[in-house]
Amino acid sequence: MILAFLVQAVLLTHGEIRFDAKASVADFQGRTTVVAGTLEWVEVRWADIDTKNGTRNRHMLKTVDAEHFPVIRFDLAGTTADSGQVQVRGTLTMHGVSHPVEWPAVIHAWPDSAAVAADFPVDMRDYGIKPPVKFVIARMGPVVQVHVRLVFQKNQTRG
Repeated sequence: MILAFLVQAVLLTHGEIRFDAKASVADFQGRTTVVAGTLEWVEVRWADIDTKNGTRNRHMLKTVDAEHFPVIRFDLAGTTADSGQVQVRGTLTMHGVSHPVEWPAVIHAWPDSAAVAADFPVDMRDYGIKPPVKFVIARMGPVVQVHVRLVFQKNQTRG
């Protein structure tokens, strides 16, 4: 049932993407519910990610050069299922750099919708993003833990 649903055209209707970051002064999170896409692709604008600290948000946007690279994009290449484990394969692009990725995911499918959840690490250095250092002692770790929760709905046509 899951694979049958995944091959049908669907739109992203609800989403939340968060990240957990480690830093020498204090760990923090970023979060957005402004997510666009379909099952074939998902995009998030850096400017829509909030860390609950205006100064940190500005530093984040500067660090990732959001003016020149405003979005994070995932393009789905496919899924595999083995012994109940689902792997999502695709290409993650940010900061102008694209890499093939594969992450474990949990997918729930219903007749008209599907929910996808995935948790995975991303090393920002792989995408040419240098973790910021402020005042020599405040350092951000290069690896962030990403948490994705998306809900997709089948396209509804009017007859």
